[in-house]
Amino acid sequence: MNKNKRELLAPPLSNKIPKMLPGRVKRRLFLGGLIIGMSAVTFWGGEFFLRQNPITLADIANQKKPSVLPPGQARLNLVLILDGLRPDSINPQNTPNIYRLRQQGVNYLNGHAVFPTVTRVNSAAIATGYYPGKNGIVSNSMYVPQVNPTKSFSTGEYPELLKLDQVTNGKLIFVKSLGEHLQENGMKLAVVSSGSTGSALLLNPRSISKNVGVLINGYFDPAKLVAFPPEVNRAILTRFGAAPANKDTNNDGRLNEAVDWSEKVLLDYVIPELKPDVVFNWLTEPDSTQHELGAGSPEAINVIRNDDRNIGLILDQLKKLGLYDRTNIFVISDHGFSVHTYTVNLTQELINAGLKLSKDSDDVVLASSGQAVLLHIKDRNPRQIEKIVKFLQKQDWAGVLFTAAYRPQNSQLGDSFAQQNKQNHLKPEGWVGGTFSLELIHEFNQERGADIILTFPWTSQKNAFGVEGTDFTETTSGTTGPLTGNGSGHGSMSPWNVRNTFIAWGVDFKQGVTIDTPVSNVDITPTILALKGINSNENFDGRVLKEGLKAGIHPIDIKVQTKVFTTTTRGYKASIQVSEVENQRYIDKSWREH
Repeated sequence: MNKNKRELLAPPLSNKIPKMLPGRVKRRLFLGGLIIGMSAVTFWGGEFFLRQNPITLADIANQKKPSVLPPGQARLNLVLILDGLRPDSINPQNTPNIYRLRQQGVNYLNGHAVFPTVTRVNSAAIATGYYPGKNGIVSNSMYVPQVNPTKSFSTGEYPELLKLDQVTNGKLIFVKSLGEHLQENGMKLAVVSSGSTGSALLLNPRSISKNVGVLINGYFDPAKLVAFPPEVNRAILTRFGAAPANKDTNNDGRLNEAVDWSEKVLLDYVIPELKPDVVFNWLTEPDSTQHELGAGSPEAINVIRNDDRNIGLILDQLKKLGLYDRTNIFVISDHGFSVHTYTVNLTQELINAGLKLSKDSDDVVLASSGQAVLLHIKDRNPRQIEKIVKFLQKQDWAGVLFTAAYRPQNSQLGDSFAQQNKQNHLKPEGWVGGTFSLELIHEFNQERGADIILTFPWTSQKNAFGVEGTDFTETTSGTTGPLTGNGSGHGSMSPWNVRNTFIAWGVDFKQGVTIDTPVSNVDITPTILALKGINSNENFDGRVLKEGLKAGIHPIDIKVQTKVFTTTTRGYKASIQVSEVENQRYIDKSWREH
């Protein structure tokens, strides 16, 4: 579990990514007894300039707003989302088509998955342009008492999400989605997914309840229901039949068939006949294979090759349809991957410590994303929150912890944003000593947000196939202890999970450019709306990626600040690194120092 500082501050995935700033630019300040180490540096005109004071809300409000970009020329904006594809998996041998798009278009070296770095969180972020704290999808599993008063539920299956929508009077998500923005402007979104039905729905969350756009997934009710609206469902079943089984129990590449079915529907029906303006195309591999066998395994390479083959077919079809020169293509992933070396039965650990009554008790409810766990404390009891945090800080298997910026009152999280507006700055530390704030990482949500978020230790050691990144994970069965084998996952703030694939190619994007400005999945919706010439008047969390657009600005004109915050309490020490661009805050990584 010991990690040296040099390893922690190393560039995450490529020697092309700028290294962390040298120690001489670091400064220490004391905020209410919490030690916060900050590296606040702006890259401007090719040189580094030190900014010693934290950015305030006034700074953000007074920043020069970018001029309105002209609408893009593309007829089609196609977003290819490859579940779990690490950027270091892309090479000329295994992914010649993706590699070519990266070489010819814009290669964003500093891509970010949204934390928790899991599928449904990132699906919602991609579809809305907002982080979990605002869009309401805060974890892969969530605790919403109206759905189940004593347990969390998985967001992986769409019936659970429809139930959430029903019991909350249409609040599956709290904000407007890209599909709705497009429909209001006479345009159409189509989602084609071979992933889970839950992740598919979250890419177009009003497709069922409000008949927005098109939603296609072969597994809503196999052989009966594969798409919304009904006429699209009938057409697909008539022409393409039922989707093949999407369970690959033998790891023999059977999920390739699920991917192939979805891609055929996209190529032969969706693009040429439905003529959508925007497509979200979700390829379920390599996620499934990497979970079982690890990133870099021969089986993982096989399914990645199949994804790339399908992308080649897409490019060929665009040429046949005369769309090749009128299309923008994004190639992104929802998260990275790291091998599991240790497992923690957090429920049992809390029971053993006298901090939870029983496995199914509602005094503490866990909502797990594997490598990150949300803890919901009954009535948001501050004394119980403090007890649990102090217990976790004493455990070697615990990583970085997060609580709200202000102490809960009357069973409610502290009035965070009112307090911060009053004090004119973002409070990075949580209200419990030795924690960072939920607000800092975009996870503060009064209705669905956790009282505590726990992450686990990670390293940059290699797995059996030479792929860097290890992590601990939570389990609901078994015992706490070391793991062997190649089982892998994601969810944490390890750079190996945060750093995602992010490529943009097409008529509206610059050619042959590599950019290291931070970008994120939350930037997709604002960028597409700008390309479609839609002024939504939304105050998105994401931003328009104007530095990559032909009609945009030079990357050197983007001001970036990188900060490291450090907190200590009673022998516990943790740090978090964030990068700020305009009014956007990207979470780079966090770590505990033993």
